[in-house]
Amino acid sequence: MQTHNNKQAQHLRFKLRAMSLASITAFFYNGAFANTPDIDLDTIEIRGIHKSLLQSLADKKQHSAISDVLSAQEIGKFPDKNVAEALQRVTGISLTRVMGEGERIGVRGTTPGQNRTFLNGQNIASADWWISSQPNRGFNYTMLPAELVSKLEVFKTPQANQDEGSLGGAINIKTHRPLTTDTQFIVTLQSQYSDLSNELDPQLAAFYNYVNSNRDFGMLFTLNRQQRTLRRDGLESWGWHQAHFKKSDDGKLIYSDHDSADMKNIWTPSGGGSAVFQQERLRTSATMAIDYQPSATWQFEFDALYSQLDADNTNQNFLWQPSNVFSRGGVINDYQIINNTLAYADYSKLDPANTEPFSTSMEAIWRQSTIKTNSINVKAMQSINLWQNEYQLGFTRGSGGTYDDNTSQWSANSGFSVDTRNKRDIKTHYELNPNHAENWWISEVRNDSQHSVDQEWYLQADFSKALIHNLIDSVDFGIKYRNHQRDFERLRSNNGSYSDIKDTLDWTLADFSAPFPNDYLHGIGSNETLKHYAFADTQSLANAYRDYPFEQQVEQASRFDIQEQTSALYTKLNLLTDLFRANVGVRIVNTIQDAGAYQQIASPSSAQTNFVWQAQSKHYTDILPSLNLNFDLKRDLAFRFAAAKVMARAEYNHLMPSTNYNVTQAQGQGGNPDLDPYRATQYDMSLEWYFSDIGLLSVAAFAKDVKSFIEFKRQLEVHEDILMTIDRPINGAGGNVWGIELSYQHEFLQGLGIITNYTFVDGKRNGNTTQQAFIPGTSEHTFNLTGYFENEWLSARISHNYRTEFATGVGLEMQDDFSQIDATFSYHINPNLSLNLEGLNLGDEISYLYEGSHYSPKAVYRNGRRFYVGVRFTY
Repeated sequence: MQTHNNKQAQHLRFKLRAMSLASITAFFYNGAFANTPDIDLDTIEIRGIHKSLLQSLADKKQHSAISDVLSAQEIGKFPDKNVAEALQRVTGISLTRVMGEGERIGVRGTTPGQNRTFLNGQNIASADWWISSQPNRGFNYTMLPAELVSKLEVFKTPQANQDEGSLGGAINIKTHRPLTTDTQFIVTLQSQYSDLSNELDPQLAAFYNYVNSNRDFGMLFTLNRQQRTLRRDGLESWGWHQAHFKKSDDGKLIYSDHDSADMKNIWTPSGGGSAVFQQERLRTSATMAIDYQPSATWQFEFDALYSQLDADNTNQNFLWQPSNVFSRGGVINDYQIINNTLAYADYSKLDPANTEPFSTSMEAIWRQSTIKTNSINVKAMQSINLWQNEYQLGFTRGSGGTYDDNTSQWSANSGFSVDTRNKRDIKTHYELNPNHAENWWISEVRNDSQHSVDQEWYLQADFSKALIHNLIDSVDFGIKYRNHQRDFERLRSNNGSYSDIKDTLDWTLADFSAPFPNDYLHGIGSNETLKHYAFADTQSLANAYRDYPFEQQVEQASRFDIQEQTSALYTKLNLLTDLFRANVGVRIVNTIQDAGAYQQIASPSSAQTNFVWQAQSKHYTDILPSLNLNFDLKRDLAFRFAAAKVMARAEYNHLMPSTNYNVTQAQGQGGNPDLDPYRATQYDMSLEWYFSDIGLLSVAAFAKDVKSFIEFKRQLEVHEDILMTIDRPINGAGGNVWGIELSYQHEFLQGLGIITNYTFVDGKRNGNTTQQAFIPGTSEHTFNLTGYFENEWLSARISHNYRTEFATGVGLEMQDDFSQIDATFSYHINPNLSLNLEGLNLGDEISYLYEGSHYSPKAVYRNGRRFYVGVRFTY
C-alpha cells in the first residue's frame, strides 16, 4: 500500500508541475490530498522548533541521496550568525573557525577545498581578505548571514545531475521563493557585545515579500547589516624548520648549513611573538528574488545576491627572531632539546658592531580590507505534457582582498630566551625591557596590497520525462558549460628596508606610543609569558606614512592566473518499484585548464631576480557513475545504499607553473600544473528510523578509497646549472577515509527535546606511518548536542559542538581539540513581537595549533565571548 501511494505521488508530482500555482492552491483546498496517508494536515499550522524539525525530517526522508537538511525556522533558532555556523550542527560536518567566527566547513573528514558550495544549485564565488591567504576552492562562509537562507541541504552522496568537485559532500543553500512564501515583513534589531573588545555593535536583518493578487508574480528582498568589533589575543611561534648546528668548545650552538654539523635536523623556530589582533567587521548582504508564472507551461525565476565584508584590522606583535640572530652571527648560549625539538634556547645579543638591530622587534600592522561576492541566476522552467525542462544562465564573482597593508617594525639589539616546554605556553625573557619604547628604533616600513578574483559564468539545460513504466519512473539528462577564472596578485613595496630608512627616519616607538589593551592573554600562558609591551598608535603612523615615497612592484613569485573550462553531460534513470526507489546515472566531465604564473629565470648574482610569464595547459576527462538505492523497509524505517566515483580539483596555488628559488641557498619551491585531481570511489549506507513526526534514530557508514592525495615532495632539480632542493606538489600515495555517523533527535515532552549526533572518521595515507600520514581536515571525533524547550511564550536552545584535533594541511600543523557552547532564548510578547538573547562561545574556549609536537606550538588564541540582545518583529 505504501509503495502504491508513492507511485501515485510520483505521477501526481508531474501533474502538478504543469498546473499554475493558483490551480495548485485550489487543488489543495478542494481536498485532492485528503486520502493521501503521507500528508498530515494537522501539522501545517505547527510553528517554531517543532515545525522546523518536522520540515527538515520530511525533506531528508524524501531525498533520493543520503543527506541532511536544516530548514529556515531551525536555522533561526540556532545562535548562529553565518551559514557555516548553522552547518556545524549537521552530522559529519566539521567547522573551521577564524577570528572566532565559522569560516569554512569540511564534510566527512575532508578539507574545505575538497567540498562544493552551491547557492540554489549553482556555484558561488568568494575571496579572502587576509593578506597572506592562499586562494582556496572552499567557500568563505563569512560572506553569508544565516538569515537569508530558506533551507540548507547537505548531500553526502552524489547524483549525476549535481556538479562534480566534491570529495566529501556538497552544500546547497536554498533561498526563499516569493510565490511559495507568505506575504510578510520581518525586521530583527540586535546589539552585540564582545567581552574581549568590550564594544557594542548594531545588527539589522530585514525581510520583505510581495505577491500579487493572482499569485503569478512575486518579489522578495532581504537585507542584512552586521557589525562586529573583535579582538584576538594570541601567542605565536611560526616558521618551524629543520636546522643543523655545530657545537663550540664552550658548549654553545652555532647555526650551520653543512652536513658535517654536530647536530642535524633539529626542529627549530624561525620566530614568534605575543600578538594583539583587532578588527572592525561590517558585513552588508542583500538578495532579490523574482518569480513569474505567465502560463501553466512556463515559470521564470530570477535571483541576485550581493554581499560585502569590510574587514579593516590592526595586528601588533612583539617578536623574537632567531633567524635574524643566526643570519648576523649570533649563537645559542644555553638550550634543551626534547624529541629532536629546540624547546628552550637562550639567544645571544648581537655584536654591538652590527649596524642592523634585528634580534627582537615590535611589529605594528594596519590594513584596509574589503571582499565582495555577487551572484545572478536566471531560470526558465517549462512543462509540456510529461516533460519538465529547465534552462539556466548565471554569473558569480568574488573579489577583493587587502588593498592597503602597512607595516612598521621597531627593533633593538637584545638577547632573549624562548621556552616552549610547557603545553599551550611560550615563555620569553628579554635583556631589554619590552615596555621601554625609547629602546626600539624603526627598522622597516612597508606598504603592500593583495587582490584576487574568483569568477564563473555558466549555461545549463536539464530535461526530465515521466514514464508510465513498471520500473523506470522518469529519465533525466542535461548539459552544462562553465568558464571559471581564478587570479591572484600581491604587491610589495621595495624601498622600506633598514638600509633605505636608517639615514632618513629617526623614529622611536616612543614617538607613536599608545595604551596597551586591558586583560591581554587572560587565561593563556603563565607569569613568564610576555603579556605587556610598548604599543603603537597606528593612526599616527598612518599619518606619518603619507609622506613616505613608497615604491611597489608585483610579487611575481605569487602571481598567477588559472582558467578552467568544463563541459559536462549527464543522464540519470529514476527507478520505482514495489521494493525500492533508486536513481542510477553517469556524469561525464571534460576539463580544459590553462595555468599561468611567473617563472624565475637565470640572472647575474648582482642583478635583481628575473621572472618571465609562463603558461601551461592540461586537459582531462572524468567519467563519474553514481547509484542511490532506497528501501522503505517499513513506513518509518528506511535503508539506503549508494556508490559513486567522485573527484575534487587541486588547490589553485598548487597548480602554478612556476619555480622560485634562492641561488645562494640552492633551495626553493614550485607549483605543478600537471597535477591530477583527487579521485575516489566511495560507498555509503544508512539506516534511518523515523519513530515519530520529529523523532529520528539513524546510523550511517561511509568509505572513500582515494586514488591519490596531493602532497609535497622534496626533490633535486637543476636550475641555472645548479643542483637545488625544490619542494613541489605531486600526486602522491593514495589512502582511505571511512567513518560512522550516529544521529538521534527526540521530543520527550511537548516542547522539550534534544538533537544530538556523533561522527567518527578514520583516514590514513597508504605506505606512511609518520604524522604526515594524517589526512588534512580529518577529526577522528565530532560531536553535537542541542537541548531545546519551547512553549507559547518562550523558546530556548543550548548547543555544544566539539571536534578532536586534525591536520590543517599546512606542513605538519595540527589544530588541537576544540569545543564551544552557544545558547539562544526568545520571549514571545505576542505573535508578532519577540525579544531575543543569544550567547556564543560561553565557555571562552582557547584555540591551539602546533607543528609536529606540543614542544613546537604554532598559535594559542583567545577570541572571547559574544552576546546578542534584540527584538524581532513579524508581520
